[in-house]
Amino acid sequence: MSQSEQGQHATDSVGAEPYLRPLISSFISSIGYTTAPVISDGTYWSALHQRAANTGIPHPEGSHSFKCLKVGGNYAIACLPNHPLDVQVYVGIYTWLAIVIDDVACQSSEDFEPFHERFASGKPQPTILLEAWAGIIRSAFDYWDPMAANFIVAASLDFHNACVLEARSELRCLVRTKGGHSLAWYMRSKSGVADAYAYFTFPKAIYPDISCFLEAIPDMSAYFCLANDVLSFYKEEKAKEKGNYINYRAYYEDSDTRTVLGKVIEQTQNAVRRMRVVVKGREPYEQALNNHILGYIAFHTLSDRYMLSEIGLGEDAPSVVNGEVP
Repeated sequence: MSQSEQGQHATDSVGAEPYLRPLISSFISSIGYTTAPVISDGTYWSALHQRAANTGIPHPEGSHSFKCLKVGGNYAIACLPNHPLDVQVYVGIYTWLAIVIDDVACQSSEDFEPFHERFASGKPQPTILLEAWAGIIRSAFDYWDPMAANFIVAASLDFHNACVLEARSELRCLVRTKGGHSLAWYMRSKSGVADAYAYFTFPKAIYPDISCFLEAIPDMSAYFCLANDVLSFYKEEKAKEKGNYINYRAYYEDSDTRTVLGKVIEQTQNAVRRMRVVVKGREPYEQALNNHILGYIAFHTLSDRYMLSEIGLGEDAPSVVNGEVP
């Protein structure tokens, strides 16, 4: 049994809870997170639900799509609290659609694989979901500088490709070799759609000068992937998920998942320090970046999706979690 297999066996046997709570608690504290803000905005939720209805995508209350809409809505209002309403709604709908795309891409490869060809040629997509997804990607130019929107579009298309690739038998049946070390981050960087979320921080109406934040974009992109891996680790360990970045990296480094998790936390902390240096003293860019960094933590601790309450790290803020129109 390799070191990585021994470490994984230890994780499964002992359980993640005893060591994860202090580790994650220390991590979020180190980047300045204290507690989730109180958020209540009926206008936002009304606008979000109206735009969701306009897509034509069924999302009856209690359905999987409805739950994904609440997650998407929570993201925008928790992470981007000072953005214009139309931008918040855009990000909420974008996140909703991305989550659904990620969940169902494996069910209809004949529709999902030719998405890029149809997108490039301007042909209509074959389903309401894919047509709405193409539309939300194109409308990025309404809210972000053309160069930023270009990166949002590119990241969105990469994300779609990653969803399709993850569903293909070639990846699921891949016989890994030690020469494939870079594949772990390649897949994570594509599936994380992180460049898009990094640029979402700075819509052109409030943050017109790209030079004030461009240096921070690479670390912001890494942060959204890596912090999610840290905050999703308990949920994925509980589900015995082996196809994630931390497990892949543990294999390639002949290590165990706990060691890799520690390395990922250190990487994430360093990324936060560097991006804060970039925007220090540059308002309102500094505030926007810090809102997104800390709001991203709140998004995870407030959401049932990540099961952090089971290890004592969940928070309760009904106005955010429920996503209801007051």
